[in-house]
Amino acid sequence: MSAAWPGDSATVENWVRAVLRHSASVDEIAVQGLDGVRVTADLDGLDLRELTVDATRADLRITPNRDAAPGARPGDAVQPDELAREVGIARTVRFTALPMRIQKTPVTIDIRVEDLPLAWITYAEPTEPGLPESRYALARDDERDGLRGTFRFAIAADDIGPLATMVMRPLLREGRVRLGRVRIAVDGAGDDIRISASAGLRWKLLFASARAEATVSVTHDGVVTVKALTLGSHNPAVKVALLFARRHVREVVGRTFDAGEMFNDEGSGIRLHDIRVGTGHELSVAGRFS
Repeated sequence: MSAAWPGDSATVENWVRAVLRHSASVDEIAVQGLDGVRVTADLDGLDLRELTVDATRADLRITPNRDAAPGARPGDAVQPDELAREVGIARTVRFTALPMRIQKTPVTIDIRVEDLPLAWITYAEPTEPGLPESRYALARDDERDGLRGTFRFAIAADDIGPLATMVMRPLLREGRVRLGRVRIAVDGAGDDIRISASAGLRWKLLFASARAEATVSVTHDGVVTVKALTLGSHNPAVKVALLFARRHVREVVGRTFDAGEMFNDEGSGIRLHDIRVGTGHELSVAGRFS
C-alpha cells in the first residue's frame, strides 16, 4: 500500500480487509469465512465520514489453528518507532451482521459508534511479521472525548446450546476430549435472569457429566450480580470434586462484575448505559455506551 496514510477511501478499505484476514488465524483459533465480510469507507482528508464492516450473510467457522507457532504471543513483539501520527474523527463506524452465521448458527450483531476520535499512525516498520499493512494503524485517540454509540446482540434461545457445542467440540477434540451435547437455557424471572447449563465429556474411558444453574441480575449500567449458583452431577467422582468447589461457589455468590470494565483496561473511560436483556424465544443484549 502507499506510504501515505490514510491516503484515500480505497486504502482504508484494503487496510481493514488485510487486518481481518490476518486476524483469522492468530493464536490457537482459526476463523474461516471472513472473506464474506464487506468493507466500505468514505474518507474526507483525515476524517472518516463512514466506515462500515458488514458481515451480513457471512458464514464463519471456528476451528483449531494447527499452524499457530507454539509459545508465540502478540505482546512479545517489540513495538517499532512511531514515525507519524495524524488525528481525525470518524463520524460513523458500524459493524453489522443481520444476521451472520457462526458454525451455521444465525447470530445478529449491530454495533454503531459515532464521533470517534481517530489517530492515524505510521510506524518505522510492520508491527506484525508477514503483514506489511501493520506498519500503519488506525486507533482511538484517547486524548480526546466524544465517543458514543449503541449495540445489540441476539441469538435464538434454542441455538445457544448447539452453538456452544459446535464451537467447543473441535477445540476439545484437539486434546482428545469428546464433548457431548451442551444444553443451555436462559429465561427471565422478574428482574433476574436464570441460566441453566449441562454437558457431558468423555476422555479415553472416563465419562463425566455436570450441570450448573445460576441466577443473576443486570443493572442498566451493566453491573452483573450473581444471586445464586449451584453445581451438580450424576457422576459420583464429579460429585466428590464439586464438594471441594463449594467454598469457591460461595465466594462467587453475591459478587458483582462490571461489564463496562472490559472497555476500560487501558483507562478509556467508556461507560455502559440503558442495558436491556431480553429472554424468551430470543436472547438479546442491547444498550448504549459513551
